[in-house]
Amino acid sequence: MAQTSSRVVEVSSPVARSVWLEVLRADPGATALQTPEYLDAVLIATGGRDVSRLYVLDDGRRLVLPLVGRRWSAGLHLDAGFPGGYGHGGLLAEGGLQTDDVRIVAEDLRGHTTSARIGFAHHTAPRCATGPIPGVVATPRDVEVVDLSVGMDHLRQRVFERTVRQSLRKAERAGVQVECGTGGELVSEFHDLYLAWVERWIPRSGLPPLVARRVALRQEPRAKFEAVTRAMGDRCRVFIARHEGRAVASCITYVYGEHAIGWRSYSLKELAAPVAANTFVQVAGLQDAADSGCRWFDLGQSGGVPELLKFKHSLGARTREAIDLRIEPAPVTALRAAKDRVKTGAIALAARRWSTPAPAPASGRHSSSVRYPRLGESQRSASASVQPLRRA
Repeated sequence: MAQTSSRVVEVSSPVARSVWLEVLRADPGATALQTPEYLDAVLIATGGRDVSRLYVLDDGRRLVLPLVGRRWSAGLHLDAGFPGGYGHGGLLAEGGLQTDDVRIVAEDLRGHTTSARIGFAHHTAPRCATGPIPGVVATPRDVEVVDLSVGMDHLRQRVFERTVRQSLRKAERAGVQVECGTGGELVSEFHDLYLAWVERWIPRSGLPPLVARRVALRQEPRAKFEAVTRAMGDRCRVFIARHEGRAVASCITYVYGEHAIGWRSYSLKELAAPVAANTFVQVAGLQDAADSGCRWFDLGQSGGVPELLKFKHSLGARTREAIDLRIEPAPVTALRAAKDRVKTGAIALAARRWSTPAPAPASGRHSSSVRYPRLGESQRSASASVQPLRRA
């Protein structure tokens, strides 16, 4: 007998929190990024609107789609699982996500919104094999994922590369200490570390210092981390590695159910590297996630940086595919691409003007001009967890 497709009998928006929590608890693949608390944090940090959608199917199952509505160029309104920099979000489904669920939601959004983007993590991306749908484009991206189900003892003894084990011993001998905090109490220290990292990044950015600082603070404002950590409570963990009392490395992780996610990681290389503090704090996040019952740790994308990819693989991560679905008509896609080109071109122009030496004055005296090389990638590796670990 041929399998019949499910049909939507009711759609409502925004989703009542009580209903959302019921669906969340009934989805075995749910992550912290799909909780209503995380949506609330993103709304606070971005000023977006709650346009989450609830689908009731004819078989009685319910689907919840976290969506943030934001106004864009030309008065258009775009809906996204989450804006850039906030993770993938994704579709929740009672009993677990099915391929037909993705098709149902994609077809609904085609007729509902000008443009929408939905992210699917490594464990739900296979459900995006819906076949061609007009106006829906799937964009794959590689993420690095550690299998925690084998146990941390096995990871440490059999999976971690020798360089990792050596780094852990070096950090322990140097007296590196890792503190884990929830609820926002370590955000100030984390963000101070980020700002110190930015100052070391500026000479490589190719931008005037004022512009570079503005870009960095716009991408990672302190209010963003405060909103997320406060809203998420103990599902969001901030790790700070200190050497001789000074913060030198950090990471932020999300933990929920079987899944942990590394959100941000910054370190001061000249201070962290000699005592292996970055490796120490990353393994501290892994240990914490394993102790919390997680099976998978998503270290995220590596941005095409070979050294970062190599580091994640040294921790036992393997490459898996995640997918973004973009649902929009072709003219909107073209408009969005044009806006991105203008933004990229403006930054490149500022960099060229800053780095081009000024012509020599008529008097024959030469004015000096500092030339900055291209900017380096920010550290966004995942988390880890190592001893000693103490909670704030």
